Amino acid sequence: MDRRQFLYLSGGLITIAACEKSTKKVTPKLNFPIHIDSNRTTGHLVKSAIQLPVTAKVTTETLVVGGGISGLAAACSLQSNDFIVCELNSQLGGTSSAISIDNVLYSQGAHYEHTYLHNYGQEGLQLLERLDIIQFNTHTNLWDFVDQQHLVAPHQEESCYVHGEMKSSVLLNSELRKNFFDLIHSFNGKLLLPSTLIPSDLYYLDHTTFYEYLNKYLPVDSTFINAIDYQMMDDYGGTTKQISALAGIHYYMCRPYYTNKNISLFSPTEGNYYFIDKMKNHIPSGNIQCNHLVFGLKKENKKWHVDIVDIKNMLRKKVIANTLIYSGQKHALQYTNPTSFEQFNDISYTPWVIINVVLNDTIELPNSKWQNDFISKDTTFLGFTDSKIQSKEHPRVLTAYYCFPDMHHYSIQNLETSYDGIVQQTLQKISTYYKKDITIAVKEVYIKLLGHAMPIPKPGYLTKSRNLLMDGMAFAGADTGRLPLLFDALDSGIQASRMVSNL
Repeated sequence: MDRRQFLYLSGGLITIAACEKSTKKVTPKLNFPIHIDSNRTTGHLVKSAIQLPVTAKVTTETLVVGGGISGLAAACSLQSNDFIVCELNSQLGGTSSAISIDNVLYSQGAHYEHTYLHNYGQEGLQLLERLDIIQFNTHTNLWDFVDQQHLVAPHQEESCYVHGEMKSSVLLNSELRKNFFDLIHSFNGKLLLPSTLIPSDLYYLDHTTFYEYLNKYLPVDSTFINAIDYQMMDDYGGTTKQISALAGIHYYMCRPYYTNKNISLFSPTEGNYYFIDKMKNHIPSGNIQCNHLVFGLKKENKKWHVDIVDIKNMLRKKVIANTLIYSGQKHALQYTNPTSFEQFNDISYTPWVIINVVLNDTIELPNSKWQNDFISKDTTFLGFTDSKIQSKEHPRVLTAYYCFPDMHHYSIQNLETSYDGIVQQTLQKISTYYKKDITIAVKEVYIKLLGHAMPIPKPGYLTKSRNLLMDGMAFAGADTGRLPLLFDALDSGIQASRMVSNL
């Protein structure tokens, strides 16, 4: 194991260990409410559910498992209204969820998008247009967002704390930066979204790491690699030594916000839950069932027999469906349908911890930006967003993001009870950023734990052959060999819908 990788992995270990230790002895008691949200124990209700008698049987044409971006995109694209969407959590969204604070929605997951290029996947663009999210701009040849009030002004987009110094962005202007973009410029226009549009003659890039690719052509230094690593962690959950060159180059070439001044940043206070809400309003409310855990998938007599427990009422149901769209996280298939899990057993998921810090109006935070990046020895802490840049009328909420190494998706369950430490640590980092103690202005804190937040696009992941339609069950989601990006998840749902509709 090389030194950089050791530091990266140990950063996660140190953070979690420090949180637990400080909660027991070091951290003073915090004098504001802390709310924790984790579905780990809900997902582990399977043992109890198996003991329950079946109290209801329901038939439907299509059952959609999972109410995230891909599941709802599938539901919006089905030809018939005879379908049911089952979501494990109490609300829709998955990794694009949101929380209501003082009757305002704030992001608890993926939180931004960029202007879409005209040559993105047409089906995804058509669905977004049908939902009145985007409209085509004939002057720029781009797809603009309809709700322009959610665009973040360029001068307010980003600032970065780098080992004690404030910078304007993560990837600063330099000769090496220029050489980097010159190197990957030949891929401009070839790496679009969805990632299924990547031409096969570029698949060779999926068989080497991004670091190996960069080190082969550029005289990279540690400062440059650390900056690239930060951006890869932020969107892909892995460093340049973990993700493929195809994924890394795609990051910069599919959304040319470094080279196209017409590319805007779109970020409502609720983040990408905005898209969830738009799709939810397009689906009959009676077709959506939250707090429903799917714990058994079995094909009998040419139909899918699905065991589901209504968590809220602890009632067991049997749903019989002609077709099934599985958009939930694929690691769960090893328990619910082991045969189909085999083609997804190579996927590694990165855990997220999202912390919403609600502030009162007594504190001023001058020069705050929408995205406040934070690069330090603790590589798990990625920084925070400031809702005041998105909406001046609503309470100020600073939303901090942690991304842990993939082997820690079980370790973060300790934060369900030992969370004071990570809250204290977060407040200290934000206070360091502003050079001002924000603790005195904190009203309350909300913590969201996501043990399997997004798939890491390691070498081989994007080009592995997978059977996405098996015996009447279609698979959707970014973890079907796609990049962990909204447009890819959206398209996966559309394609899954098409597959089952053609049966």
